[in-house]
Amino acid sequence: MNENYLRLFQLGLPAQIREIPLDELLRYIHNHLNSFLIDTSGGACLIDRLSADPAINHSPEAQKMLLYLMDKILQLCPLKPGFLESTFQLTGNPMIENRLKLVQSTNESAETYTLIENLKQDESEEVLGYLSQLLSAHPNHVPAAQHALYIGQLLGREPGEWIHQFKPPLPLKQEWDILLFNHYAFLGSMDKAWSLWHKLRPAQLRESSLNMAAEMFVFKGEIDQAVALYEQSLAMDPLQGPLQSRVRELRSPFQPDHSLLASCRVNICLYSWNKASLLRQTLESLSQSDIGPARIDILLNGCTDYSRDVVEEARAWFPENEIILHDLHVNIGAPAARNWLLGLPEIRQSEYVAFLDDDVTVQKDWLSQFLTVAERDASIAVVGCKIVHPGTPAMLQYLYRHVAVADHGLLLMSNDTPFKHYDIGTYAFIRETRNVMGCQHLLRTKALRDAPHGFDIRFSPSQIDDIDHDLAMCLAGHKVMYCGTVTCVHHQSSGTNVISRPTDNRAFSNALGNDIKFFFKHSEHLDALRQLDCLSLEL
Repeated sequence: MNENYLRLFQLGLPAQIREIPLDELLRYIHNHLNSFLIDTSGGACLIDRLSADPAINHSPEAQKMLLYLMDKILQLCPLKPGFLESTFQLTGNPMIENRLKLVQSTNESAETYTLIENLKQDESEEVLGYLSQLLSAHPNHVPAAQHALYIGQLLGREPGEWIHQFKPPLPLKQEWDILLFNHYAFLGSMDKAWSLWHKLRPAQLRESSLNMAAEMFVFKGEIDQAVALYEQSLAMDPLQGPLQSRVRELRSPFQPDHSLLASCRVNICLYSWNKASLLRQTLESLSQSDIGPARIDILLNGCTDYSRDVVEEARAWFPENEIILHDLHVNIGAPAARNWLLGLPEIRQSEYVAFLDDDVTVQKDWLSQFLTVAERDASIAVVGCKIVHPGTPAMLQYLYRHVAVADHGLLLMSNDTPFKHYDIGTYAFIRETRNVMGCQHLLRTKALRDAPHGFDIRFSPSQIDDIDHDLAMCLAGHKVMYCGTVTCVHHQSSGTNVISRPTDNRAFSNALGNDIKFFFKHSEHLDALRQLDCLSLEL
Protein backbone atom coordinates (compact mmCIF):
# COMPACT_ATOMS: atom_id res chain seq x y z
CA MET A 1 0.00 0.00 0.00
CA ASN A 2 1.19 3.52 -0.80
CA GLU A 3 3.00 4.95 2.25
CA ASN A 4 1.11 8.23 1.83
CA TYR A 5 -2.23 6.46 1.68
CA LEU A 6 -3.95 8.30 4.53
CA ARG A 7 -3.01 11.70 3.13
CA LEU A 8 -4.08 10.66 -0.37
CA PHE A 9 -7.41 9.41 0.94
CA GLN A 10 -8.01 12.72 2.71
CA LEU A 11 -7.01 14.91 -0.24
CA GLY A 12 -8.88 12.90 -2.86
CA LEU A 13 -8.45 12.63 -6.61
CA PRO A 14 -6.10 15.60 -7.27
CA ALA A 15 -3.53 14.12 -4.88
CA GLN A 16 -4.12 10.53 -5.97
CA ILE A 17 -3.46 11.10 -9.66
CA ARG A 18 -0.19 12.84 -8.81
CA GLU A 19 1.04 9.37 -7.81
CA ILE A 20 0.57 8.10 -11.38
CA PRO A 21 3.39 8.45 -13.97
CA LEU A 22 2.59 10.54 -17.04
CA ASP A 23 2.12 7.64 -19.45
CA GLU A 24 -0.35 5.96 -17.10
CA LEU A 25 -2.08 9.28 -16.49
CA LEU A 26 -2.75 9.57 -20.22
CA ARG A 27 -4.36 6.13 -20.19
CA TYR A 28 -6.38 7.19 -17.13
CA ILE A 29 -7.65 10.23 -19.07
CA HIS A 30 -8.55 8.17 -22.14
CA ASN A 31 -10.49 5.78 -19.91
CA HIS A 32 -12.33 8.76 -18.43
CA LEU A 33 -13.15 10.13 -21.89
CA ASN A 34 -14.52 6.73 -22.86
CA SER A 35 -16.90 6.92 -19.89
CA PHE A 36 -17.97 10.54 -19.49
CA LEU A 37 -18.04 13.91 -21.17
CA ILE A 38 -15.57 16.35 -19.64
CA ASP A 39 -16.94 18.55 -16.86
CA THR A 40 -15.43 21.79 -15.58
CA SER A 41 -14.23 20.47 -12.22
CA GLY A 42 -12.78 17.20 -13.50
CA GLY A 43 -11.21 18.86 -16.53
CA ALA A 44 -9.52 21.51 -14.39
CA CYS A 45 -8.14 18.80 -12.09
CA LEU A 46 -6.59 16.96 -15.04
CA ILE A 47 -5.20 20.18 -16.51
CA ASP A 48 -3.51 21.05 -13.22
CA ARG A 49 -1.97 17.58 -13.03
CA LEU A 50 -0.69 17.60 -16.61
CA SER A 51 0.68 21.13 -16.56
CA ALA A 52 2.58 20.50 -13.31
CA ASP A 53 4.41 17.43 -14.64
CA PRO A 54 7.98 18.21 -15.83
CA ALA A 55 7.84 15.16 -18.10
CA ILE A 56 5.24 16.88 -20.29
CA ASN A 57 8.06 18.80 -22.01
CA HIS A 58 9.22 15.51 -23.53
CA SER A 59 5.79 14.08 -24.38
CA PRO A 60 4.02 15.41 -27.49
CA GLU A 61 1.05 13.17 -26.61
CA ALA A 62 0.71 14.78 -23.18
CA GLN A 63 1.06 18.27 -24.65
CA LYS A 64 -1.68 17.46 -27.15
CA MET A 65 -3.92 16.16 -24.36
CA LEU A 66 -3.33 19.31 -22.31
CA LEU A 67 -4.42 21.49 -25.23
CA TYR A 68 -7.41 19.22 -25.79
CA LEU A 69 -8.57 19.56 -22.19
CA MET A 70 -8.02 23.31 -22.15
CA ASP A 71 -10.13 23.63 -25.28
CA LYS A 72 -12.89 21.62 -23.57
CA ILE A 73 -12.91 23.87 -20.50
CA LEU A 74 -12.80 26.93 -22.73
CA GLN A 75 -16.02 25.70 -24.35
CA LEU A 76 -17.64 25.33 -20.93
CA CYS A 77 -16.19 28.54 -19.40
CA PRO A 78 -15.50 30.84 -22.37
CA LEU A 79 -15.52 34.04 -20.31
CA LYS A 80 -13.57 33.04 -17.18
CA PRO A 81 -10.63 35.48 -16.85
CA GLY A 82 -8.19 33.17 -15.06
CA PHE A 83 -8.68 30.37 -17.53
CA LEU A 84 -8.51 32.70 -20.53
CA GLU A 85 -5.21 34.05 -19.20
CA SER A 86 -3.65 30.61 -18.70
CA THR A 87 -4.85 29.51 -22.14
CA PHE A 88 -3.31 32.59 -23.77
CA GLN A 89 -0.03 32.07 -21.93
CA LEU A 90 0.15 28.51 -23.22
CA THR A 91 -1.04 29.08 -26.79
CA GLY A 92 -0.38 32.75 -27.57
CA ASN A 93 -3.68 32.76 -29.47
CA PRO A 94 -4.50 36.42 -30.34
CA MET A 95 -8.25 35.72 -30.37
CA ILE A 96 -8.02 34.48 -26.79
CA GLU A 97 -5.99 37.57 -25.90
CA ASN A 98 -8.65 39.88 -27.36
CA ARG A 99 -11.42 38.08 -25.51
CA LEU A 100 -9.43 38.24 -22.28
CA LYS A 101 -8.97 42.00 -22.62
CA LEU A 102 -12.70 42.49 -23.22
CA VAL A 103 -13.62 40.37 -20.21
CA GLN A 104 -11.07 42.14 -17.99
CA SER A 105 -12.38 45.54 -19.07
CA THR A 106 -15.71 44.73 -17.38
CA ASN A 107 -14.12 43.48 -14.15
CA GLU A 108 -14.98 46.48 -12.00
CA SER A 109 -14.48 46.04 -8.25
CA ALA A 110 -11.89 43.41 -9.18
CA GLU A 111 -10.76 42.81 -5.60
CA THR A 112 -14.33 42.13 -4.51
CA TYR A 113 -14.86 39.72 -7.39
CA THR A 114 -11.64 37.85 -6.56
CA LEU A 115 -12.76 37.44 -2.94
CA ILE A 116 -16.12 36.08 -4.10
CA GLU A 117 -14.57 33.73 -6.67
CA ASN A 118 -12.26 32.23 -4.04
CA LEU A 119 -15.09 31.29 -1.67
CA LYS A 120 -15.65 27.55 -1.28
CA GLN A 121 -18.27 25.75 -3.35
CA ASP A 122 -20.05 24.58 -0.20
CA GLU A 123 -20.89 28.26 0.35
CA SER A 124 -22.69 28.43 -3.00
CA GLU A 125 -25.82 30.15 -1.68
CA GLU A 126 -23.75 32.97 -0.20
CA VAL A 127 -21.60 33.18 -3.34
CA LEU A 128 -24.68 33.58 -5.52
CA GLY A 129 -25.97 36.34 -3.26
CA TYR A 130 -22.69 38.25 -3.42
CA LEU A 131 -22.53 37.87 -7.20
CA SER A 132 -26.08 39.18 -7.55
CA GLN A 133 -25.12 42.27 -5.53
CA LEU A 134 -22.03 42.80 -7.66
CA LEU A 135 -24.04 42.47 -10.88
CA SER A 136 -26.64 44.88 -9.55
CA ALA A 137 -23.89 47.46 -9.07
CA HIS A 138 -22.12 46.61 -12.35
CA PRO A 139 -24.64 45.20 -14.89
CA ASN A 140 -21.94 44.47 -17.51
CA HIS A 141 -19.62 42.51 -15.18
CA VAL A 142 -18.84 39.53 -17.42
CA PRO A 143 -16.72 37.48 -14.96
CA ALA A 144 -19.42 37.79 -12.28
CA ALA A 145 -22.13 36.73 -14.75
CA GLN A 146 -20.08 33.72 -15.92
CA HIS A 147 -19.46 32.68 -12.31
CA ALA A 148 -23.12 33.19 -11.37
CA LEU A 149 -24.14 30.74 -14.09
CA TYR A 150 -21.59 28.20 -12.84
CA ILE A 151 -22.74 28.46 -9.23
CA GLY A 152 -26.34 28.26 -10.47
CA GLN A 153 -25.50 24.97 -12.17
CA LEU A 154 -24.13 23.57 -8.91
CA LEU A 155 -27.39 24.54 -7.21
CA GLY A 156 -29.63 23.46 -10.12
CA ARG A 157 -30.90 27.00 -10.46
CA GLU A 158 -31.68 29.29 -13.36
CA PRO A 159 -30.32 32.87 -13.37
CA GLY A 160 -31.88 35.32 -10.93
CA GLU A 161 -33.14 38.84 -11.52
CA TRP A 162 -29.68 40.03 -12.48
CA ILE A 163 -30.05 38.38 -15.88
CA HIS A 164 -32.58 41.00 -17.00
CA GLN A 165 -30.14 43.87 -16.44
CA PHE A 166 -26.97 42.14 -17.61
CA LYS A 167 -25.48 43.66 -20.76
CA PRO A 168 -22.24 42.09 -22.04
CA PRO A 169 -20.03 44.08 -24.44
CA LEU A 170 -21.29 43.67 -28.00
CA PRO A 171 -18.21 41.70 -29.20
CA LEU A 172 -18.93 39.13 -26.46
CA LYS A 173 -22.68 38.90 -27.10
CA GLN A 174 -22.48 35.72 -29.18
CA GLU A 175 -20.23 33.99 -26.65
CA TRP A 176 -22.66 35.00 -23.91
CA ASP A 177 -25.68 33.70 -25.81
CA ILE A 178 -23.93 30.35 -26.33
CA LEU A 179 -23.01 30.21 -22.64
CA LEU A 180 -26.59 31.00 -21.59
CA PHE A 181 -27.98 28.42 -24.04
CA ASN A 182 -25.64 25.79 -22.58
CA HIS A 183 -26.73 26.76 -19.07
CA TYR A 184 -30.44 26.31 -19.72
CA ALA A 185 -29.93 23.05 -21.63
CA PHE A 186 -27.59 21.74 -18.90
CA LEU A 187 -30.37 22.26 -16.35
CA GLY A 188 -32.95 20.62 -18.61
CA SER A 189 -34.79 23.92 -19.20
CA MET A 190 -35.23 23.03 -22.86
CA ASP A 191 -37.95 25.58 -23.62
CA LYS A 192 -35.68 28.42 -22.51
CA ALA A 193 -32.76 26.89 -24.39
CA TRP A 194 -34.96 26.72 -27.49
CA SER A 195 -35.77 30.43 -27.21
CA LEU A 196 -32.04 31.15 -27.60
CA TRP A 197 -31.31 28.54 -30.26
CA HIS A 198 -32.21 30.69 -33.25
CA LYS A 199 -29.99 33.53 -32.01
CA LEU A 200 -26.91 31.35 -32.29
CA ARG A 201 -24.65 31.11 -35.31
CA PRO A 202 -24.29 27.39 -36.13
CA ALA A 203 -20.78 27.85 -37.52
CA GLN A 204 -19.60 29.08 -34.11
CA LEU A 205 -20.98 26.15 -32.14
CA ARG A 206 -18.53 23.63 -30.75
CA GLU A 207 -19.20 20.07 -29.67
CA SER A 208 -20.20 20.92 -26.08
CA SER A 209 -23.04 23.13 -27.34
CA LEU A 210 -23.99 20.66 -30.07
CA ASN A 211 -24.39 17.95 -27.41
CA MET A 212 -26.76 20.19 -25.44
CA ALA A 213 -28.67 21.02 -28.60
CA ALA A 214 -28.99 17.34 -29.51
CA GLU A 215 -30.80 16.55 -26.26
CA MET A 216 -32.96 19.64 -26.76
CA PHE A 217 -34.14 18.18 -30.06
CA VAL A 218 -34.73 14.80 -28.38
CA PHE A 219 -36.94 16.67 -25.91
CA LYS A 220 -38.85 18.16 -28.86
CA GLY A 221 -39.23 14.73 -30.49
CA GLU A 222 -36.99 15.54 -33.46
CA ILE A 223 -34.73 12.50 -33.24
CA ASP A 224 -33.17 12.76 -36.71
CA GLN A 225 -31.99 16.29 -35.98
CA ALA A 226 -30.62 15.15 -32.61
CA VAL A 227 -28.63 12.36 -34.26
CA ALA A 228 -27.30 14.78 -36.89
CA LEU A 229 -26.07 17.15 -34.18
CA TYR A 230 -24.42 14.34 -32.23
CA GLU A 231 -22.72 13.11 -35.41
CA GLN A 232 -21.48 16.64 -36.08
CA SER A 233 -20.14 16.76 -32.53
CA LEU A 234 -18.39 13.40 -32.91
CA ALA A 235 -16.82 14.54 -36.17
CA MET A 236 -15.29 17.46 -34.23
CA ASP A 237 -14.18 15.24 -31.36
CA PRO A 238 -14.30 11.44 -31.77
CA LEU A 239 -12.99 10.92 -28.20
CA GLN A 240 -16.45 11.51 -26.69
CA GLY A 241 -17.06 7.88 -25.76
CA PRO A 242 -20.60 8.11 -24.34
CA LEU A 243 -21.92 9.75 -27.49
CA GLN A 244 -21.26 6.63 -29.57
CA SER A 245 -23.60 4.71 -27.26
CA ARG A 246 -26.14 7.53 -27.18
CA VAL A 247 -26.31 7.76 -30.98
CA ARG A 248 -26.83 3.98 -31.26
CA GLU A 249 -29.72 4.21 -28.80
CA LEU A 250 -31.34 7.10 -30.68
CA ARG A 251 -30.99 5.35 -34.03
CA SER A 252 -32.35 2.05 -32.74
CA PRO A 253 -34.29 2.54 -29.49
CA PHE A 254 -34.18 -0.32 -27.02
CA GLN A 255 -37.41 -2.36 -26.92
CA PRO A 256 -37.99 -4.38 -23.75
CA ASP A 257 -39.62 -7.79 -24.01
CA HIS A 258 -42.50 -7.62 -21.52
CA SER A 259 -43.26 -11.34 -21.93
CA LEU A 260 -40.13 -12.10 -19.90
CA LEU A 261 -42.00 -11.03 -16.77
CA ALA A 262 -44.04 -14.21 -17.06
CA SER A 263 -41.39 -16.56 -18.43
CA CYS A 264 -38.49 -15.73 -16.08
CA ARG A 265 -38.49 -16.73 -12.41
CA VAL A 266 -37.63 -13.61 -10.44
CA ASN A 267 -37.33 -12.79 -6.76
CA ILE A 268 -37.35 -9.15 -5.66
CA CYS A 269 -35.51 -8.56 -2.38
CA LEU A 270 -35.51 -5.57 -0.06
CA TYR A 271 -33.97 -5.08 3.36
CA SER A 272 -34.62 -2.18 5.70
CA TRP A 273 -33.62 -0.76 9.05
CA ASN A 274 -35.95 1.76 10.74
CA LYS A 275 -37.02 3.60 7.59
CA ALA A 276 -40.74 2.86 7.74
CA SER A 277 -41.82 5.98 5.86
CA LEU A 278 -39.28 5.50 3.07
CA LEU A 279 -40.05 1.77 2.94
CA ARG A 280 -43.72 2.54 2.39
CA GLN A 281 -42.82 4.98 -0.38
CA THR A 282 -40.59 2.35 -2.02
CA LEU A 283 -43.23 -0.39 -1.84
CA GLU A 284 -45.87 1.95 -3.24
CA SER A 285 -43.58 2.73 -6.16
CA LEU A 286 -42.83 -0.96 -6.67
CA SER A 287 -46.55 -1.79 -6.66
CA GLN A 288 -47.09 0.67 -9.51
CA SER A 289 -44.41 -0.96 -11.65
CA ASP A 290 -44.78 -4.06 -13.81
CA ILE A 291 -43.17 -7.02 -12.04
CA GLY A 292 -45.32 -9.93 -13.23
CA PRO A 293 -45.66 -12.77 -10.68
CA ALA A 294 -42.28 -12.08 -9.02
CA ARG A 295 -42.02 -13.11 -5.40
CA ILE A 296 -41.08 -10.30 -2.97
CA ASP A 297 -38.86 -10.97 0.05
CA ILE A 298 -38.56 -8.19 2.64
CA LEU A 299 -35.99 -8.45 5.42
CA LEU A 300 -36.45 -6.15 8.40
CA ASN A 301 -33.02 -5.66 9.88
CA GLY A 302 -33.83 -5.38 13.59
CA CYS A 303 -36.41 -2.63 13.04
CA THR A 304 -37.89 -0.92 16.10
CA ASP A 305 -40.25 1.42 14.23
CA TYR A 306 -43.52 0.61 12.42
CA SER A 307 -41.89 -1.10 9.42
CA ARG A 308 -43.77 -4.36 10.11
CA ASP A 309 -47.08 -2.51 9.82
CA VAL A 310 -45.94 -1.06 6.51
CA VAL A 311 -45.18 -4.52 5.12
CA GLU A 312 -48.54 -5.89 6.28
CA GLU A 313 -50.31 -2.91 4.73
CA ALA A 314 -48.42 -3.40 1.47
CA ARG A 315 -49.67 -6.95 0.94
CA ALA A 316 -52.91 -5.53 -0.45
CA TRP A 317 -50.95 -3.56 -3.06
CA PHE A 318 -49.57 -6.76 -4.63
CA PRO A 319 -52.57 -9.03 -5.32
CA GLU A 320 -50.58 -11.14 -7.83
CA ASN A 321 -47.40 -11.47 -5.78
CA GLU A 322 -46.34 -13.47 -2.76
CA ILE A 323 -44.75 -11.29 -0.06
CA ILE A 324 -42.50 -13.01 2.47
CA LEU A 325 -41.50 -11.07 5.58
CA HIS A 326 -38.22 -11.99 7.29
CA ASP A 327 -38.08 -10.26 10.67
CA LEU A 328 -34.63 -10.32 12.26
CA HIS A 329 -34.07 -9.30 15.86
CA VAL A 330 -30.83 -7.41 15.20
CA ASN A 331 -29.40 -5.26 12.42
CA ILE A 332 -26.84 -7.42 10.65
CA GLY A 333 -25.88 -4.77 8.05
CA ALA A 334 -26.44 -4.64 4.31
CA PRO A 335 -23.90 -7.22 3.06
CA ALA A 336 -25.08 -9.86 5.53
CA ALA A 337 -28.72 -9.06 4.79
CA ARG A 338 -28.12 -9.66 1.10
CA ASN A 339 -26.32 -12.91 1.83
CA TRP A 340 -29.09 -14.05 4.18
CA LEU A 341 -31.68 -13.49 1.46
CA LEU A 342 -29.54 -15.08 -1.25
CA GLY A 343 -29.12 -18.13 0.95
CA LEU A 344 -32.85 -18.88 1.00
CA PRO A 345 -33.56 -22.05 -1.04
CA GLU A 346 -36.54 -20.43 -2.78
CA ILE A 347 -34.38 -17.57 -3.98
CA ARG A 348 -31.58 -19.87 -5.09
CA GLN A 349 -34.10 -21.67 -7.29
CA SER A 350 -35.03 -18.49 -9.16
CA GLU A 351 -33.30 -17.40 -12.34
CA TYR A 352 -32.83 -13.81 -11.26
CA VAL A 353 -32.72 -11.84 -8.02
CA ALA A 354 -33.42 -8.11 -7.99
CA PHE A 355 -32.25 -6.06 -5.02
CA LEU A 356 -33.88 -2.74 -4.18
CA ASP A 357 -32.91 -0.34 -1.44
CA ASP A 358 -35.70 0.79 0.86
CA ASP A 359 -35.50 4.40 -0.33
CA VAL A 360 -36.02 4.30 -4.10
CA THR A 361 -38.63 5.24 -6.67
CA VAL A 362 -38.61 2.81 -9.59
CA GLN A 363 -39.59 3.17 -13.24
CA LYS A 364 -42.73 1.33 -14.37
CA ASP A 365 -41.01 -1.05 -16.81
CA TRP A 366 -37.71 -1.43 -14.97
CA LEU A 367 -37.88 -5.20 -14.56
CA SER A 368 -38.78 -6.03 -18.15
CA GLN A 369 -35.92 -3.79 -19.31
CA PHE A 370 -33.43 -5.46 -16.96
CA LEU A 371 -34.56 -8.94 -17.99
CA THR A 372 -34.37 -8.11 -21.69
CA VAL A 373 -30.78 -6.92 -21.27
CA ALA A 374 -29.82 -9.98 -19.20
CA GLU A 375 -31.43 -12.46 -21.59
CA ARG A 376 -29.38 -11.16 -24.52
CA ASP A 377 -26.23 -12.88 -23.25
CA ALA A 378 -25.84 -15.71 -20.75
CA SER A 379 -22.55 -14.19 -19.54
CA ILE A 380 -24.36 -11.13 -18.15
CA ALA A 381 -24.42 -11.49 -14.36
CA VAL A 382 -25.45 -7.99 -13.24
CA VAL A 383 -27.75 -5.32 -14.67
CA GLY A 384 -28.08 -1.88 -13.09
CA CYS A 385 -29.41 1.49 -14.12
CA LYS A 386 -29.08 5.26 -14.01
CA ILE A 387 -29.41 6.56 -10.44
CA VAL A 388 -30.50 10.15 -9.81
CA HIS A 389 -31.12 12.33 -6.80
CA PRO A 390 -34.70 13.47 -6.15
CA GLY A 391 -35.64 16.92 -7.37
CA THR A 392 -36.02 18.92 -10.55
CA PRO A 393 -33.70 19.04 -12.35
CA ALA A 394 -32.62 15.57 -11.27
CA MET A 395 -28.90 15.42 -10.59
CA LEU A 396 -27.05 12.28 -11.62
CA GLN A 397 -26.05 10.27 -8.55
CA TYR A 398 -24.47 7.13 -10.02
CA LEU A 399 -24.02 5.76 -13.54
CA TYR A 400 -21.19 3.22 -13.74
CA ARG A 401 -17.56 2.69 -12.81
CA HIS A 402 -14.42 0.88 -13.87
CA VAL A 403 -11.04 0.25 -12.25
CA ALA A 404 -9.09 3.46 -12.78
CA VAL A 405 -5.79 2.68 -11.01
CA ALA A 406 -4.46 -0.63 -9.71
CA ASP A 407 -0.79 0.07 -9.14
CA HIS A 408 1.66 2.21 -7.14
CA GLY A 409 0.10 1.06 -3.90
CA LEU A 410 -3.31 2.33 -4.97
CA LEU A 411 -6.60 0.76 -5.97
CA LEU A 412 -8.93 3.44 -7.28
CA MET A 413 -12.30 3.15 -8.94
CA SER A 414 -13.28 5.72 -11.54
CA ASN A 415 -15.75 8.50 -10.90
CA ASP A 416 -19.38 7.37 -10.94
CA THR A 417 -20.72 10.44 -12.78
CA PRO A 418 -19.45 13.68 -14.23
CA PHE A 419 -19.31 16.27 -11.45
CA LYS A 420 -22.69 17.83 -10.62
CA HIS A 421 -24.39 16.91 -13.90
CA TYR A 422 -28.13 16.67 -14.45
CA ASP A 423 -30.09 13.98 -16.22
CA ILE A 424 -30.94 15.57 -19.57
CA GLY A 425 -30.73 12.26 -21.46
CA THR A 426 -27.07 12.12 -22.49
CA TYR A 427 -26.48 8.85 -20.61
CA ALA A 428 -29.72 7.13 -21.65
CA PHE A 429 -28.14 4.12 -23.34
CA ILE A 430 -27.12 0.53 -22.65
CA ARG A 431 -23.48 -0.54 -22.39
CA GLU A 432 -21.16 -2.91 -20.60
CA THR A 433 -19.27 -1.61 -17.59
CA ARG A 434 -17.54 -2.93 -14.46
CA ASN A 435 -19.83 -1.72 -11.69
CA VAL A 436 -23.33 -0.34 -11.24
CA MET A 437 -25.01 0.94 -8.11
CA GLY A 438 -26.64 -1.65 -5.90
CA CYS A 439 -29.72 0.32 -4.85
CA GLN A 440 -31.55 -1.21 -7.85
CA HIS A 441 -29.87 -4.04 -9.68
CA LEU A 442 -30.58 -7.51 -11.06
CA LEU A 443 -28.36 -10.55 -10.48
CA ARG A 444 -28.30 -13.80 -12.45
CA THR A 445 -28.64 -16.45 -9.75
CA LYS A 446 -26.50 -19.03 -11.56
CA ALA A 447 -23.59 -16.60 -11.74
CA LEU A 448 -23.57 -16.19 -7.96
CA ARG A 449 -21.80 -19.54 -7.72
CA ASP A 450 -18.67 -17.75 -8.90
CA ALA A 451 -18.80 -15.48 -5.87
CA PRO A 452 -19.37 -18.19 -3.23
CA HIS A 453 -18.73 -15.84 -0.31
CA GLY A 454 -21.40 -13.43 -1.52
CA PHE A 455 -21.29 -9.81 -0.44
CA ASP A 456 -18.30 -9.29 1.82
CA ILE A 457 -19.42 -8.60 5.39
CA ARG A 458 -16.09 -6.91 6.09
CA PHE A 459 -17.59 -3.86 4.39
CA SER A 460 -20.47 -3.57 6.87
CA PRO A 461 -22.64 -1.73 7.62
CA SER A 462 -22.74 -0.81 3.92
CA GLN A 463 -20.02 0.49 1.68
CA ILE A 464 -18.00 -0.87 -1.22
CA ASP A 465 -19.63 -4.32 -0.98
CA ASP A 466 -21.51 -3.76 -4.25
CA ILE A 467 -18.33 -2.66 -6.02
CA ASP A 468 -16.43 -5.61 -4.60
CA HIS A 469 -19.14 -8.07 -5.70
CA ASP A 470 -19.35 -6.65 -9.23
CA LEU A 471 -15.58 -6.89 -9.62
CA ALA A 472 -15.74 -10.52 -8.46
CA MET A 473 -18.26 -11.19 -11.21
CA CYS A 474 -15.99 -9.55 -13.79
CA LEU A 475 -12.92 -11.46 -12.61
CA ALA A 476 -14.92 -14.69 -12.99
CA GLY A 477 -15.60 -13.83 -16.64
CA HIS A 478 -19.12 -12.42 -16.29
CA LYS A 479 -20.42 -9.11 -17.57
CA VAL A 480 -21.91 -6.14 -15.75
CA MET A 481 -24.39 -4.07 -17.78
CA TYR A 482 -25.55 -0.50 -17.37
CA CYS A 483 -29.15 0.00 -18.54
CA GLY A 484 -29.43 3.77 -18.75
CA THR A 485 -32.89 3.61 -20.28
CA VAL A 486 -34.08 2.90 -16.72
CA THR A 487 -33.93 5.67 -14.11
CA CYS A 488 -34.07 5.08 -10.36
CA VAL A 489 -34.60 7.94 -7.92
CA HIS A 490 -32.51 7.26 -4.82
CA HIS A 491 -33.79 9.35 -1.95
CA GLN A 492 -30.89 8.79 0.42
CA SER A 493 -27.33 8.09 -0.67
CA SER A 494 -25.63 7.63 2.69
CA GLY A 495 -23.49 4.55 3.07
CA THR A 496 -24.16 2.92 -0.30
CA ASN A 497 -21.29 1.80 -2.50
CA VAL A 498 -19.76 5.26 -2.86
CA ILE A 499 -16.11 5.54 -1.92
CA SER A 500 -16.07 9.13 -0.72
CA ARG A 501 -14.43 11.43 1.78
CA PRO A 502 -17.01 11.93 4.55
CA THR A 503 -16.72 14.93 6.82
CA ASP A 504 -17.62 13.55 10.26
CA ASN A 505 -15.05 11.46 12.09
CA ARG A 506 -17.11 8.28 12.49
CA ALA A 507 -18.11 8.14 8.83
CA PHE A 508 -14.58 9.04 7.79
CA SER A 509 -13.03 6.27 9.87
CA ASN A 510 -15.50 3.71 8.51
CA ALA A 511 -14.87 4.78 4.91
CA LEU A 512 -11.12 4.79 5.42
CA GLY A 513 -11.21 1.37 7.04
CA ASN A 514 -13.29 -0.09 4.22
CA ASP A 515 -11.00 1.46 1.63
CA ILE A 516 -7.95 -0.12 3.26
CA LYS A 517 -9.71 -3.50 3.48
CA PHE A 518 -10.71 -3.16 -0.18
CA PHE A 519 -7.09 -2.59 -1.20
CA PHE A 520 -5.61 -5.46 0.80
CA LYS A 521 -8.36 -7.88 -0.23
CA HIS A 522 -7.38 -7.36 -3.87
CA SER A 523 -3.67 -6.55 -3.50
CA GLU A 524 -2.56 -9.97 -4.73
CA HIS A 525 -4.38 -9.69 -8.04
CA LEU A 526 -3.95 -6.03 -8.98
CA ASP A 527 -2.72 -7.10 -12.42
CA ALA A 528 -6.07 -8.76 -13.12
CA LEU A 529 -8.00 -5.78 -11.77
CA ARG A 530 -5.97 -3.43 -13.98
CA GLN A 531 -7.59 -5.14 -16.96
CA LEU A 532 -11.05 -4.10 -15.72
CA ASP A 533 -10.76 -0.62 -17.16
CA CYS A 534 -13.12 0.99 -19.66
CA LEU A 535 -10.93 0.97 -22.77
CA SER A 536 -10.85 -2.84 -22.79
CA LEU A 537 -14.64 -3.05 -23.13
CA GLU A 538 -16.22 -3.57 -26.54
CA LEU A 539 -18.63 -0.64 -26.52
